[in-house]
Amino acid sequence: MTLPPTTTVRWVTEDWDAPSPALLREQMSAELAPRYAPVAHRRVRPPQPTAEEIVVTWVAYADEVAVATASLRRLPDRHEVKRVFVHPDHRGRGLAKEALSAVESSALGLGIERLWLQTGEFQPEAQALYVREGWQQVPPYAPYDGNPFCFCYTKALEPPSR
Repeated sequence: MTLPPTTTVRWVTEDWDAPSPALLREQMSAELAPRYAPVAHRRVRPPQPTAEEIVVTWVAYADEVAVATASLRRLPDRHEVKRVFVHPDHRGRGLAKEALSAVESSALGLGIERLWLQTGEFQPEAQALYVREGWQQVPPYAPYDGNPFCFCYTKALEPPSR
């Protein structure tokens, strides 16, 4: 179901394990699985985020349907953006950018000055989004440094100007 241009999108925070963000992450995994199937035997899969590591999860709703999500994960040495996903029927409206912005705002509110994220070689649209939004590519960091199909990025956060 594609959104009409006038549909209002409402962003809310939810638990990582809540049904809507979990469903969106399942949809993301299903979409990406065929892209990575040819290299699945060579791909190192890092540990998946746990609910205890997730600081905040944002979910976008359009007409009470969850259409986008992104989360902020706390690792021992950094904070990381995880699982930025927009349902295919709702792409092209800037929801991925809004998801990043929501996570960045949450991080700033917590006093976090730099964020990190990881995406894959076979996700060029994600790579383009991150570069367009001011993220700088860096060498893969742990736990992704052993995966030849990972692209890592970082971004220094700046408080909004007053």
